[in-house]
Amino acid sequence: MKDAFDNTLQEHLKKAEIIAEMSCTLQIVKRLKGMGFSVKQVLKMIELPENAVLRVFAGKEDIREIAEDAVNQKIAENGGKIPETKEFIKWVENALQYFEPEEDKEELVPQAEPQRLTCEQWAQHTPYEGKLELFDGQALADLRERENMIIALIYNIGLKHLIKILPPKSKTILKELLDE
Repeated sequence: MKDAFDNTLQEHLKKAEIIAEMSCTLQIVKRLKGMGFSVKQVLKMIELPENAVLRVFAGKEDIREIAEDAVNQKIAENGGKIPETKEFIKWVENALQYFEPEEDKEELVPQAEPQRLTCEQWAQHTPYEGKLELFDGQALADLRERENMIIALIYNIGLKHLIKILPPKSKTILKELLDE
């Protein structure tokens, strides 16, 4: 009987921990909404149930209630078992790279010849956890991510090689743009 009680207690504590993490994360979602972010942008930054994010954006419900519903839904989808802790806070910490001011990143200046990248440079200039995505015809989540990644790649292969691999029509267009 004591083992059953201990197991039940552990399950409730685990569920409470997941609900608390979800609540904290949804508070951050609420702040992101206040900063002008869209649902799509938030879902790109933080892996959360879309329904929960939509409910936060609607702003008609208590965040704790939304968190409990999201966790209960996940438990139901998991056959009644409490899922492993998702570490939503870790996702948020990683997503905060999105807000890192540009001046905090080391500027990469592509040269004619290829240059080696350090692991730190690569991490600074590639999207969250190196995930490459195509969303609605756009590579990566936003223009800033595309710019950072392309600069890192050109830095790594060099301008000479970039020009070498461009199709002739692109070279002509590039020359015209440079002449302007």
